Amino acid sequence: MQGDVHSLQNFDRQYYKEHDLIAGVDEAGRGPLAGPVTAAAVVFPPDAYHELIRDSKKLSEKQREEAYQWIIEHAQTWAVHSLGVQMINKTNILQAALTSMEKAVDKLNLSDVYVLVDGNRLPYEIQGRGEAVIGGDRRSFHIAAASILAKVSRDRMMRRWAEIYPEYGFEKHKGYGTAQHIKAINEYYPTPIHRRYFSPVKSMEFPEHPSSALIGRWGENWAIYYLILKGYHFIERNYHGGTKGEIDIIMKNGEQFIMVEVKTSFTHDEYSTAERVNDEKIDKMSEATDRYFYDLKMDEYDVRFDAVTVRGRNMFAPHIEHYENIIF
Repeated sequence: MQGDVHSLQNFDRQYYKEHDLIAGVDEAGRGPLAGPVTAAAVVFPPDAYHELIRDSKKLSEKQREEAYQWIIEHAQTWAVHSLGVQMINKTNILQAALTSMEKAVDKLNLSDVYVLVDGNRLPYEIQGRGEAVIGGDRRSFHIAAASILAKVSRDRMMRRWAEIYPEYGFEKHKGYGTAQHIKAINEYYPTPIHRRYFSPVKSMEFPEHPSSALIGRWGENWAIYYLILKGYHFIERNYHGGTKGEIDIIMKNGEQFIMVEVKTSFTHDEYSTAERVNDEKIDKMSEATDRYFYDLKMDEYDVRFDAVTVRGRNMFAPHIEHYENIIF
């Protein structure tokens, strides 16, 4: 094992003959059907060593977490940058990966660093001050460390998405196209973090008569994503306050709790969707909210009641409206 690591160090040492600083760069998440692509850049002093620094794919999850901790404690500097599905859908996965690597290098804020990038393509902004290294995560200590940073960082994000979208098993497959994942997509429809131009997602459409339960769940998925993009923090979904009613989504904005009612409809009639948040529903939300804070043993809290409508039959781009302070 030590010989492997020392060979990675020896590969990097040849660059110290002409450069004072070396950065390794790698990405994770090019192949999955869902989630971001994440790049990492890392700079070490020349004598840095740890036996677990090697290709992240050859490490167990526990080993990667251990190596990650060592890297952030011993690196001279390091950075991670992710690009989500919006950018992946807008451009393509290759461009998103190259851009995320550029951004990670930019975050190092080092003008005199020589950059070693895993793969056969050097991002445009790095050309002239680095080189692409095919199989770099198996050859370079710096690139191997970057591969670990990128992989662990992305895995942690996917575990968080698993809490938000629990039916899909993101904590297990991290968005890759496993049989379990494909089955969940077919059963529950794609989430907002699925890459719409990746097969089989790109060919999916709603059935002619989907169940109201699945459409409601799909609408909630989009409402959560929409609010996260607005800067809200996800807390919980489908809170049942016993006989007091249910709250579709609980978010936070700063210290304020946001209780959200979601209404989903295939129609484009905005009024007919929004009007379903009636007085009876609002009363139930208020009662459930009292129970929620009672369960948390919180006597003082700042709370707001919102509604989100999700409309249209476009599985990947519904029309979303957010109504704040529906209880005055």
